[in-house]
Amino acid sequence: MELKDLDRLVEKYARQGYQQIRVKAGDLEIAVTKPSVTAPVNAAASTNTVTNPSADDQAAAITNESATTESAIGATDTANVTIPSPMVGVVHLAPDLQVGQSVTAGQELGQIESMKLFNPLVSPADGTLTAVLIADNATVEYEQPLFTMRKDR
Repeated sequence: MELKDLDRLVEKYARQGYQQIRVKAGDLEIAVTKPSVTAPVNAAASTNTVTNPSADDQAAAITNESATTESAIGATDTANVTIPSPMVGVVHLAPDLQVGQSVTAGQELGQIESMKLFNPLVSPADGTLTAVLIADNATVEYEQPLFTMRKDR
């Protein structure tokens, strides 16, 4: 799939009001989530993209662009927190994890398997889970965004 085709597909679904889209073509798997931000209108139109690390270079470029966009959005709205991967490994999400659920500080959101060791992924604060940016059993990189949450005030 070419980058321009992916752009058209994401724009089409965004116009129809979809908040999340997942595309799989061969080894390439891309999930795009529209963040629920109460910031300026142009920030709400941004998307986050996460790819399978075995994907081609175009998909890696998409990931880098969206990570920059994600950082800019997080900087403007301190109530929203992005939870990054603390290491390289395979993510195993908690079985009962759902977008919109309340989470508490220290609650386990899943685990990252690295070198046959399972390391917990925990919530840094009390709040509401606003997005799960990775699929279960996906390979992740260091500092790759995994979840977004809205902190309780």
